[in-house]
Amino acid sequence: MGVMAEFASDRRTGRVMLGTVRVARGWTQGALSEATGISQAVLSKAESGLVELDPDRLEKLSGVLRVPPVLLTVPVDEGAAPYVFHRKRSTLPLSVANRLRAELELLHLQVTGLVAGDTPVRLVRHPLPPDGFDTPEEIAQEVRASIGIASGPLEDLVRSLEDAGVVVVKRSLGSERIDAMVSWPEGQRPVVLLGDHIPPDRQRFSLAHELAHAVMHQVPSETQESEADRFAAEFLMPAQDVRMDLAAAPVTIPGLARLKSKWRVSIAALLRRAVDLDVISEGRYRQLNIELSRAGYRSVEPVAIAEEHPGLIDRVVQQRLNEGESVAELARDAFLVQDEFEDLYVRSAA
Repeated sequence: MGVMAEFASDRRTGRVMLGTVRVARGWTQGALSEATGISQAVLSKAESGLVELDPDRLEKLSGVLRVPPVLLTVPVDEGAAPYVFHRKRSTLPLSVANRLRAELELLHLQVTGLVAGDTPVRLVRHPLPPDGFDTPEEIAQEVRASIGIASGPLEDLVRSLEDAGVVVVKRSLGSERIDAMVSWPEGQRPVVLLGDHIPPDRQRFSLAHELAHAVMHQVPSETQESEADRFAAEFLMPAQDVRMDLAAAPVTIPGLARLKSKWRVSIAALLRRAVDLDVISEGRYRQLNIELSRAGYRSVEPVAIAEEHPGLIDRVVQQRLNEGESVAELARDAFLVQDEFEDLYVRSAA
């Protein structure tokens, strides 16, 4: 039995994916009602699972929303619904946040249908204990060791995460106010949705930041962002390794630019690491930050870093096609219409 058939036969009362699809596609209930001729009251009840829509109505909705009709009736497992963590750069409009959360929920369905048992998840959750016995830095060291990352700079973060079973998807998020999002529902694999507008050095820190949330946080807290930043800094720039480089010569902007090529993080991240590890004083840190701003490096830094590209889903899709499965079958398993599936997962893999 295919993945879609399994979901379709597992009908439960409660919320169905219709509402998630609507939000992900950017429709309000009122606008969707007007476009389909289905009353808003019926749509509301259908999204809550209180009524089942007849085939004609499902066909109208699927045509407007550009999804297979069966996706709209897939029940939502509320018990597995994750808290979504996101790294944002400024205030994010609620409508954008809701749309991206819905997109991530749909992405989990696509990943489940496509990747299935390929590449087992080797990442292990390690919630921060309330007594502070384990620190974000210690957990970062533990995660590096558990997924086989040696000491020193991490060459390809995306590939390392994918080898550990994490799915990374890079695409437009429709807003430059947010860099990345992550969720890890119980019983599924972690999925990171990464904005394609992010420079490579910031991309790596954003990925490590989201990894921290996946590993350490299951519910929101007031300190979660600073904890994720501490984890990311240690994960990408282990203290015992980077301290020697930072202390080898006086910390200057040109010196940090040279270290950027080795550690593959931004000059700003290396500067922050230097003060956090007591290699420089707070006064020197402020002075160098002023130099960064005057040089215009807050927006665009010198020293280009090669961009890292996700490949796990592309490899799985290509393997399944090589084994004789059709594009139509893969689109069905991903709960996508065929042309969108081709745009997302076939042409990108070609």
